[in-house]
Amino acid sequence: MKAGLRKLILLAVFFAFLSQCVKAEVMRPQWTEFCPKGLENAEYKEIQWFWPEGTKSTQAIYNYWAQRRVEFNRGLAECDSIQGGVNNSCYDDLRKRQLFVTEQYNKDIQQKQISNQVWRDAHDKGSSPIMINIFMK
Repeated sequence: MKAGLRKLILLAVFFAFLSQCVKAEVMRPQWTEFCPKGLENAEYKEIQWFWPEGTKSTQAIYNYWAQRRVEFNRGLAECDSIQGGVNNSCYDDLRKRQLFVTEQYNKDIQQKQISNQVWRDAHDKGSSPIMINIFMK
């Protein structure tokens, strides 16, 4: 009977240990999880009117990711300040929010590319390279 009780206690300890492993701590999010490679340290700069269009659009992308990083760091600092182990749910919420915003950003970029392609296709049809001989013999 003592052997059965011993097995029962060991089994209870095993399940207690297992349940602690399942409740694994949520890892603190990192900015690199959400930001495209190469834009992790993007700097915000005011776009100047005299810049070429390509430079303006590139800087707009840098500015977007620089602002996102500031917002992310603000949220991360807020989560870090929470005491008592409750910050895990804050980290999880921050991660979910950042993933959602990044997904929306990517959808917007994709939609703009589609719209631009539709516009190009419509205008290319209007300027057909077919030559018409207007000088009749």
